[in-house]
This record gives sequence, structure tokens and C-alpha cells, in this order.
Amino acid sequence: MTEEKIEGIMRSFLKAVVEKDADKAVSLCAEDAVWVNPLGAFKGKDEVKRYITWLNQSIPDMKITETGIGIMAQGNAGVYEHVLSGTFDGMKWELLAICVYEFSGEKVKNLRTVYDRLLLAKQVSKGLLAKKAVNSIIENMEKGLK
Repeated sequence: MTEEKIEGIMRSFLKAVVEKDADKAVSLCAEDAVWVNPLGAFKGKDEVKRYITWLNQSIPDMKITETGIGIMAQGNAGVYEHVLSGTFDGMKWELLAICVYEFSGEKVKNLRTVYDRLLLAKQVSKGLLAKKAVNSIIENMEKGLK
């Protein structure tokens, strides 16, 4: 598959996710596709669709902004650097994410998304106790750094 074809499928997949078209997104996936991210491993089209549906319900204003290297494709794989942003439970958030796509034929076979879940928790935590807990974890991890 050409690099242009890989890039086009990746962009179509992301567009479908942002536009809340889970059916379109999973139509671009292999039957046994697997999407691994900080929230778990979603195996097969049904689980991937369930995750996309949950994502769109939880973050109705999700936005994906290309950044850094954007999309790089080689062989049967592509990497996408982007910023995710939106509102979760009334709290605005924004973070850097990297997605690695592997293809089988012209379908997404494996998708791995990496982002800083602790940064997300820091941005969306509500209430004094939750904020204090998240900040305490961050401070403990950064001891001696500053």
C-alpha cells in the first residue's frame, strides 16, 4: 500500500471518529482489529465501535489538531502526532497524543494510542480532594527534578 493511501485511511478514520460516525470508522478496520490505549485494549470491530461510541458520548466536542511530524507512513504502518482536546465532565483539557497504525491490506489491523493519562487527570479532576490527590502524585514523581 502506498504512503498516500495509508495517510488517507488514517485521516478518514480520525474524521469519522471526530464526526461521531462509529460505523464509518470501524468500516476502515479489519474484523480482528485491536485498539490499545491508556483505557484498555479493544479487540474486534464491536469493541472498537463501543469504545468510539463511548468516546464521543464522553467528549462530545473532541477535537484533533495535527502537530509536530503529523503523519508519517512507511511499509504497512503509519504514525500520527496530534493534540487531542475537548471537554470531559464540564472540564476543558488538551494533551499531546501519538497513534501508531498497522494495516492488513487496506484495513486498520492494530492501533496504539499513547498519551499522558496523569496530565489528563490533572486537567479534568474536580473537587479539592481529587485535585490534591492528583497533584500529590505528580509532586512525588517529580521529586528532585526541579
